[in-house]
Amino acid sequence: MILTGSHNIGGPSRRAGTLTGAPVTIGDGAWIGARAVLLPGVSVGAGAIIAAGAVVTSACEPNSLYAGIPARLVRRLDIASHPPATALGW
Repeated sequence: MILTGSHNIGGPSRRAGTLTGAPVTIGDGAWIGARAVLLPGVSVGAGAIIAAGAVVTSACEPNSLYAGIPARLVRRLDIASHPPATALGW
């Protein structure tokens, strides 16, 4: 789920206050797992992996694995150890 809109907290008569928005950026080759949530204003670096069910609340570095609620860095991914997709016939 990629969310680009939200609301400020309003007063007691209307808690969903003023509508706000910010873009979400997803870098080339990133993998977003099933049911992950990307909140407004976040960026996912190129080659990053967002685990299934993760909630991304801040920027994710390229070539890194993120998981959890909120999503946290699990480990950096070694880009040299994996063959390019074309070598696999994709």
